[in-house]
Amino acid sequence: MPETVDDFMRRFSGSGTIDDQQASQYYDRFTSVDERDRDFDNNAMHEGATEYLGKLPDEQFQEAARTAYAQAAPPQRQGLLQMILGGLQGRGVDLGWLGRSLGLGALDPERMDPEAYARVANYARREHPDLIKQTVREQPWFMKALGNPFVMGALGVVAARMLRKR
Repeated sequence: MPETVDDFMRRFSGSGTIDDQQASQYYDRFTSVDERDRDFDNNAMHEGATEYLGKLPDEQFQEAARTAYAQAAPPQRQGLLQMILGGLQGRGVDLGWLGRSLGLGALDPERMDPEAYARVANYARREHPDLIKQTVREQPWFMKALGNPFVMGALGVVAARMLRKR
């Protein structure tokens, strides 16, 4: 079990290694609201994940988002859809226009398949990164569902930011 932020920094600064299980545990500590995890900066994780996801090629992000959405339980899918579609509408995006511009037709949350979700999420990632940051913050399972390479990438961004501050 990862013990401290200093342990995290040692592992990412080149004096240690990290495996998939440790990455998952560090991610959990960074997204935790438990008082024992207060040294693991939630906001740093949300910002790091958003930055990392923002740098990915469209195809790579969409493939991971498609898989994560397809494997999610129905309540998790609903949460993602409400957050993304509601967030886009709240930012003035006409969902009819968006569906047409993405070649999806009408965006019906009741019938949205993984491919449609991935394309809408990619649009949000490109045009409204603050919405992806909100998604990462409020749906922390989503980042893990994208896959361990994405968790590792986000942790790497967090570590780099923390090293620059030291």
